[in-house]
Amino acid sequence: MPEKNVVLFDDGCGFCRRIVDFAQPKIRSTIALDFVPLLSEEAKEILENLPLQSQQVDSLIFFDGRKGYIYSSAALKCLAKMKWPFAVWTPLFWIIPRPIRDFLYRRVAKSRHRFFRHDLECQVEQTEQEMQQI
Repeated sequence: MPEKNVVLFDDGCGFCRRIVDFAQPKIRSTIALDFVPLLSEEAKEILENLPLQSQQVDSLIFFDGRKGYIYSSAALKCLAKMKWPFAVWTPLFWIIPRPIRDFLYRRVAKSRHRFFRHDLECQVEQTEQEMQQI
């Protein structure tokens, strides 16, 4: 089981992919944080060691090497690892009761596939163009 910070995310979701693309360059350089697609072998290995409730989540999961965080708590753990000014918002959102945070998180998550389609076609086309240039 890895002793590093890992974020498991739905790589088939355009919204999730955009959030990861936005967050990755903003993670503090002193923080080891890997973004891993939920359907990968590495994610399956991590999920096996988490409680059943976390294993059944098809959304963001933050794993710190000891404990898994889901829904809004996972998002806030990611936010806390980001550079200024993003990380300063973490305490403000933590004081909101978790049931309220999770309710809002789930509302957005429920609609994510409808509003943000996955850009797989664009990514495949871009990869093909890059291969032709080589």
